[in-house]
Amino acid sequence: MKNHHNHRRVLSLLLALVLCLGMLPTAFAAQGVNYYDPADRWVTSSNRTNELDANAIVSRETFHCCVCDKDTIFAVYRTPEYSRDGASALSRNVLYSDGTMVDGVGKGRILDGTPGVDARYTGYHWTKAVCETCGTINSNMGVYAYIYAKNIYALNDCATEFFQDIPEVVSYEYTDSRYHTKTNKGGQYCIFCFGTYPAVTSKLERHDLDTSTLTQLGNQRFVEVESCADCGYTHTGYAAAKAVITSYYGVADGRPHTVTVSDLSDSGVSTAIRYGNSAGSCTMTSAPNYTKAGEYTVYYKITYTYNSEKMEENGVAYIHLRDETVKEDGSCGCGCGHKDCGCQDKNCGGSCCDKPCDGHNFTLLDSTAPTCYTLGYDRYLCTNCGTIEKRDYESALGHAWQSVVIREATCDMDGKVMEHCARCGEVKVTATPKGEHSFTTYPVTATCTSSGYTVKECTVCGERSIEDITDTLAHNYEAHVTPATCVAGGHTTHLCAGCGSSFTSDYTEPLGHAWDEGTPVTGATCGGDGVMEYRCTRCDYRRLEGVSTEGHTPGAAATCTTAQHCKVCGVVLAEALGHNYKDTVTAPTCTERGFTTHACTRCGKSYVVKYTEALGHSWDKGHSVTVSTCNGAGVTEYRCTRCDFHRLEAISPVGHTPGASATCTQPQLCVDCGAVLAEALEHTYKATVKAPTCEEMGFTTYTCSTCGDSYKSDYTKATGHKAGDWIVDKAATTYAEGSRHKECVTCKKVLEKAAIEKVYLSATTDTHGEAVVDGYLVTVTDTSSKAPVSGAEVTLDKLGGLSVLLPSRRLLDYDDQTTVTVQLVKDKSGVSGLAVAVTDKNDNYAADTTDRAGKVTVPGGSTSTNEDGKATVGWTDADREKYTLTVKVEDYETGRPIENAAVSIGKTGNITVTLPRKVDMDEDNRITVTVTDNRKDPQEGLSVIVKGDLGQREEGQTDKDGMLIVPPLTVEAQEHGAYIVGYDN
Repeated sequence: MKNHHNHRRVLSLLLALVLCLGMLPTAFAAQGVNYYDPADRWVTSSNRTNELDANAIVSRETFHCCVCDKDTIFAVYRTPEYSRDGASALSRNVLYSDGTMVDGVGKGRILDGTPGVDARYTGYHWTKAVCETCGTINSNMGVYAYIYAKNIYALNDCATEFFQDIPEVVSYEYTDSRYHTKTNKGGQYCIFCFGTYPAVTSKLERHDLDTSTLTQLGNQRFVEVESCADCGYTHTGYAAAKAVITSYYGVADGRPHTVTVSDLSDSGVSTAIRYGNSAGSCTMTSAPNYTKAGEYTVYYKITYTYNSEKMEENGVAYIHLRDETVKEDGSCGCGCGHKDCGCQDKNCGGSCCDKPCDGHNFTLLDSTAPTCYTLGYDRYLCTNCGTIEKRDYESALGHAWQSVVIREATCDMDGKVMEHCARCGEVKVTATPKGEHSFTTYPVTATCTSSGYTVKECTVCGERSIEDITDTLAHNYEAHVTPATCVAGGHTTHLCAGCGSSFTSDYTEPLGHAWDEGTPVTGATCGGDGVMEYRCTRCDYRRLEGVSTEGHTPGAAATCTTAQHCKVCGVVLAEALGHNYKDTVTAPTCTERGFTTHACTRCGKSYVVKYTEALGHSWDKGHSVTVSTCNGAGVTEYRCTRCDFHRLEAISPVGHTPGASATCTQPQLCVDCGAVLAEALEHTYKATVKAPTCEEMGFTTYTCSTCGDSYKSDYTKATGHKAGDWIVDKAATTYAEGSRHKECVTCKKVLEKAAIEKVYLSATTDTHGEAVVDGYLVTVTDTSSKAPVSGAEVTLDKLGGLSVLLPSRRLLDYDDQTTVTVQLVKDKSGVSGLAVAVTDKNDNYAADTTDRAGKVTVPGGSTSTNEDGKATVGWTDADREKYTLTVKVEDYETGRPIENAAVSIGKTGNITVTLPRKVDMDEDNRITVTVTDNRKDPQEGLSVIVKGDLGQREEGQTDKDGMLIVPPLTVEAQEHGAYIVGYDN
């Protein structure tokens, strides 16, 4: 954190004489070792001094009291300074908390604020001390100090050596179904006052999904749950596990009859059925057949398997065969079941009959239970003629709502209640109105680390105010001695029995290890190198040391930045030398600035510092050159005594007529002959600094106080807008788009506007691979086998295109392509020219437009990248092996994906990426191409060609991580490394 303090070091040294000499005996009496951020517990107050008291860290230290005239104990209050511009009040020449300036006379601005809300830590803290013997405030500063006997704080610098690192905390927050936001929080803080420099970085990361499979026999399905271990996001998919076994009702005609099996399970679910004559003996692999009249019971057990998970369903079906060879009812015997039909041909099978059945013989066939929306009924079968009738209707049940409170209503937020139907699973969410504040008052007792006060707090939302602040109590320190060890020094810790805060004193140096003579450990390597183990006789610490022989083969000599290694075993033979900079001073000349060059004597790396201004010319007294015109005016030549530069100047006699006086840019000339009577004056520039803003660069304007001429230089980069989170202006509905925007958290300018996509219809393909979406019949099938793909999510986007998310069991695969067919529901005609995008659980992506038949087959040999910069293509090699590759295109410097880049793959397997318009590709705008297979495994050694819209062309091969960066990184860029930041989508 030294860079935070360099600009104020001189001022700090001056203040040390006035403020800090009395505190030197206990300068390292640090407070409690348990760090906390003042922003988390900052107490506000209408009185400036009370606010500093309430937020102070209080310790007991020894100073000389000018009233008691002896060394005594003082209660020392330290509070970190937070200002709205991040600069200390000392930068405005203010030293004291009442606004008094360094001279103790004038008043100035403090610009204090609340940390974490509108203010930042400055690197200083406010301090006051109270003698616990006489009670005089700031009596350690002397009777002539401005703050003597006044309840006023003074500013002190938080010295660099008091700063410690904040342990980094990593948190994850759900962003959307693909990403979560990873936030790293850290920084530094002062161990005296806990003033904090926070460091928070955030970036988007893909969910790290784990998949588990659950069984739901009652719902006849498997549940596949994907959950992110980092942020807790879950996604649930379903695979139907259903088989229908239908009883058989018919005539005993001598042929075998059995039950009918319909497997309605989704693809990926395997179904095994076993049959038996009793519930506990279902071992037969095929259903039994019966030929003789009678009623038979068939027991069955169905085992469903999905992702190695199994579940079993048990049931019973019936086979009813009736005997019609004997007609006791007087029917004609032709098989029609009618009486007196008049048919003489007993083998006609009833085809001649056109009379209705004279007497139905109904038996209950099956029953359909009512649901929330539909009627229930029984179906009856006539065993004579086969007529089926529906009877005994039951009313629809209606929903059986069960309520679950998702979020209780509070005084600052609506509540939410989810109601779901226990029968059909339909869900609806309703809001409950906000409640009123419920205030309660309780006292907070003063401790030795914090002031006492009374809190008025809302028990619902936590809104509170602070009243009746009281002073902190004295610490009760106990000394605990820690002896020195081999590696750690000794010290005495003074621990407060009341609050646990502490400070450390009486440091002793570490003892250092006491090594034994060593013991051989391993055999020789690299032609004879051995290893010795040494043990410390005090702490039993061990170290290994190589015993080098002459067997090492030295590699390239050590340089400033690289070590020398053995070519055989890789051991370091010589550490990197480090740069050996030598200063070369280039003196300024009349016209050129001077500077100091730091150059390494070994590798030549150099940089320039300490510029000095040009000296300007030093003119001699001059000598006459020629006789001028205009009544005999002469010309005098002046030479610079340093650089021999010369100029001519006219010496005007009485006859010259002077023109306008010389200015900063124009000499004075003779009106008659044009001779120079006086050289142009030198500019006298005054600097005015303009700080950078979010959009505009900062710069310094130099203005001549003589003529008003000005120029700008010393430009500094604009700070850039800092985009906040999306702010929803209008929520989307099923009838209209919504809108949202992002604005700069600094200047509130609107940086980005975006529409929120209208809530369009979506559907999931059924067991036939079909889904109906807004007038389209969408069918998803396996290209080779024509088998339907169920469980695919089909969505109609705002541009009228279709998005298809394949079920988790299926990937985009060039060796197992997927076909999407789009037809109009009304006439089953193919829809051509419709954009279709297909993705899978690994975020592979391929898109195309439907042909004349309304078909799209993916992945193919070419496509374009989506909003994540991804595109999936495939190719077939000379051995007829098929490969699937997913190409991701990003901006190297920012990590942002590049959308609409064309990706294709040739017959030889070369990948070509054509960047969209206005995407630059040069040394300042590099492109990263990453190639994986459809299971996210990096693909090494693939040839990639990247083309720009201005004719640029770069090519190379992917590395072990499947990555190629173009143009290639320079040595300088590799030395500095690359930092790819996260982005908001």
